[in-house]
Order: sequence, then structure tokens, then C-alpha cells
Amino acid sequence: MNEQETFGETIKRIRKKQKMTQKMLAQGICAQSVLSRIENGMEIPNVMVLQAICQRLNVSLDQILHLESEDIQRIRELFSQVHSLLIHRDYPKMAVILEETELLDRLYLDTDFQLYYYYLGSCEFFLYQSNEAAIQSLKKGLSYTYTKDKINVVPVEIQIMSCLGRVYGDINYTKEAYDYLENSYRLTQSLPENLPQFELTKIFYNYSSFLFQMGDYKKALEVAKQGIHWAQQRASHYYLEELFLLCSQICQSLNSEEEAAKYKDRSEMVIKIRKMV
Repeated sequence: MNEQETFGETIKRIRKKQKMTQKMLAQGICAQSVLSRIENGMEIPNVMVLQAICQRLNVSLDQILHLESEDIQRIRELFSQVHSLLIHRDYPKMAVILEETELLDRLYLDTDFQLYYYYLGSCEFFLYQSNEAAIQSLKKGLSYTYTKDKINVVPVEIQIMSCLGRVYGDINYTKEAYDYLENSYRLTQSLPENLPQFELTKIFYNYSSFLFQMGDYKKALEVAKQGIHWAQQRASHYYLEELFLLCSQICQSLNSEEEAAKYKDRSEMVIKIRKMV
């Protein structure tokens, strides 16, 4: 936090940087008018409200108080690079940054450790194809901030749960896969409306794909369509191609050949658009 910047101003700056409105941040935590007074230095939040605000912004109080620390800024830049590579599924380059920058040795915030093990677990699953190592890393990452009785779950925690479900599904641990995937899907539904995180599209794909493999075609199609809607609301192509293709496969299993062809065409259209960008 800058020397001349108040706590409320820091909250406001982080909120705007994450493209969240006051309504989105305040939803389920406090009245929007209360948040406005906090940001304008007219009210000091109680501990419960403060903790909930930090959780929704995916930062810790310690992180807010030291936000302008040079070392923390360097770590944030590295995480930003890794996150961009995750979105583009460039796992080899992700692994290079995680290994060669000695990033783990430079962390001290729980939220940073959580991100690190989320990214590491993703590399272990997609790049190294080590399911056991991926499960250990993802569970370790989740343990830093998440408990079963936690009220305000943040997007990264939901994504880790979904990834765990996908890995468990890959090794045919059906109960564990269902529990993680269903929980991540349910929690996504409880997030504030218009939350900008397009990455959560993957939650719908992971769950729908699992349901399809389990033979629950109608539920799988419903979830996949919700994922498509989520992506389109955010003008994102992230996992959109896969969701259209999955819908096509589900419709084929439901003997809806015409619908299957439509979704296949949409999947191919997304591929063409992505290549043009």
C-alpha cells in the first residue's frame, strides 16, 4: 500500500483492476453503500467483512498492506506470465518459469503458495501426465486457504477443485471425481453475477465431460450449455471449442443428429476465429 493511500483506496484500486463493480464485490458480504463508505475512508470494516472482502478479491490482508513491495510486485508479474501461459495451455513454458525462477523459495503469502501449487499441479497433469503428483500438488494448494465450512470461496479455489475432479476422473476414482466436480460446479453458481473470470468456463467443461462419460447425457448437455453461455457472456473463446464439440458428442448419443451437426459446425467456427486472431 502506498504511503499516501488509505486502506479503502487500496481496496478500490484492486477491485477496479479486477474489473469488479462495487455491487459485485459487496454481494453477500455487506451493503453496497457500506462498501462505498469503506472505499472512501468513511467507515472501518469489522473483521468478518474485511476477511470476506479480501477473500473475494483473492488477496490477504498482509498482501494489501504490503501491496507495493518490490518483491511482491515481481512475484505478481511472474504469476501473471504463468497464468497467461495456462490460458494458452503452454505447459512447457509454464514449467520453465516455475522451475528456473526459484519462485517457490520467494513466496510467503498463503494465496501465492496456493497459486504456485495450482500451476504446478496443472503442469504435472497435462505436461508430465503424473496423476498422483498432480493430486498431491492440487490438494496442497487448496489446503492453504480452503476449508469445508468456508463461506466466501474464491475462483481459484473452485478451479483447483475442478482440476482435482478431472484428475480423479482420469484414474477412474468416480466418487472422488464426482464430489470435487459437483462441488466446484455448485460453487460457481453461487458466485456474484457478471464475475469477469472467463477461466471458470473450464469448470463447466470438466463436469459436463465427466457426466457424459458416466452416461448422464441430459445433465451433461445442460451443464455444457451453461458453460457456453458463461463463455459467451464474457466474450471468451476459452474452452468454447471443446464445449461445442462436447455438445455435439452428447447430442449424437441422444440420437439428435441435426443438433449434433450444428454444434460441430460451431466448434469448427471457433477454431477458424481463433486462428484469425
